Parts: sequence; structure tokens; C-alpha cells
Amino acid sequence: MYSKDMLIGIMLGMSKTDIYLEKNDTSQIGYRVRLRINLRADSDFLLAIKRSLEQHQIDSKYKEAEHKGRPRPILRIGGIKTLFKLMQLVPEELPDANNEWTTFRECVDIVSNGRHLQLEGLERLFELKGV
Repeated sequence: MYSKDMLIGIMLGMSKTDIYLEKNDTSQIGYRVRLRINLRADSDFLLAIKRSLEQHQIDSKYKEAEHKGRPRPILRIGGIKTLFKLMQLVPEELPDANNEWTTFRECVDIVSNGRHLQLEGLERLFELKGV
């Protein structure tokens, strides 16, 4: 479907990064961290991106409707191993449309190294999110 370079362009131009920090009493440090990337577009386009990502062993989830209030298609890429693979696919030196990837890259690095389970790492995630 799409080449590696086209996927890189799509990710840098269309993707929206999400950093969720939610209170969780069962967690060691009291918070749960969820990172993911969302793409919103026409269903045929999103399914083509999904197939192209699978060629690079990057899993994604396609939903026909995001939720009741937003009944449009969405493609989500989540999970730290999957996001780590995606960070390796997209070169660091390229700027992105929303100026979010540098911050998101650091968040993925913190979580993939387990530093989010320590106070310093969690505080850095809060700083990066802007809370």
C-alpha cells in the first residue's frame, strides 16, 4: 500500500498524540500512564494505513465510529512496544505538523525504560503534558 516514506509523512502530518495520566489506586505510584496516537480520516484511507503499518509489524486498531458523539472512523496506535517500533520508523530530526512528536518521543522513552514508575519520571511526564 503506502511506502515507508509515505507512512512517515502521514504520521508527521496527520497524527495526533495523546498522553493520558489518570489516577489509579491499584498502581504502585498512584497513576496510570497511557500513550497513543490517533489518526482520523476516511475509512478507506485509515484501513490502507493499517495494512501498511502491519507490513512494519506495527499493530493498530481501527474503529468505524470513535464514539456516539463523534461517529467518524479512527485508527489508534497504542501499547508501548508498538509505539517504540513506530518511534524507530519515524526519524527524530524531522519536524511534524503539530509540534508534538518531540515531546511524545520523550514520553515513550520514559515509559519504555520504566522510569514512569518512579517519582522523577512521573513528574517529568506531568511536565511534558503541561499539567
